[in-house]
Amino acid sequence: MYFRDKTMFSFVVFSVCYSLISAVVQVEPSEISSYVAAVYEHSLILNPEPHVPLSRAASLQHLQRNLDIYEQQAARASQQGAQILVFPEDGLQGFNFSRSSISGYLEIIPDPQQERWNPCTEPGKYNNTEVLQRLSCMARRNKLYLVANMAGLQPCPLKTDPTSSCPSDGRWQFNTNVVFRCCFSRRLTV
Repeated sequence: MYFRDKTMFSFVVFSVCYSLISAVVQVEPSEISSYVAAVYEHSLILNPEPHVPLSRAASLQHLQRNLDIYEQQAARASQQGAQILVFPEDGLQGFNFSRSSISGYLEIIPDPQQERWNPCTEPGKYNNTEVLQRLSCMARRNKLYLVANMAGLQPCPLKTDPTSSCPSDGRWQFNTNVVFRCCFSRRLTV
């Protein structure tokens, strides 16, 4: 999304951060007095051939390069007093993928309404969740709420329910924003 007016951009960032914090912390928006938010516009390292499927290992290698930059920026934001850091859409894997070529980048993202799981402290609970683990530890290490966009997947009932809208490869793919929190009381103040 492009904004010509910086006031409008600031309002959108404020609104998104305010909504995310109140949802994650599970308090009424009126109970949050203030917080410091940072938004990082990332000049990502692109996959030179986004339409060529990569193995999980090759996809992770590409993701790790962008996560290394996220690590630096999270530390910097924390040092500058940020309490929430928002990373851009498609900032980890890039864009312009086909359904099949993004498959190596996909991770199962459990529904936080259905279960409690901390990828940083419980890394062995799910396979192929290295990005979730790294983002979770990044939030924990830097004492930040951290919002990142990533490629998610959920298996679907192809075999058990042939009438469902499940794609032929047996998975739904999502462009998902994940939010991690760490180390704050319910009331954020500056």
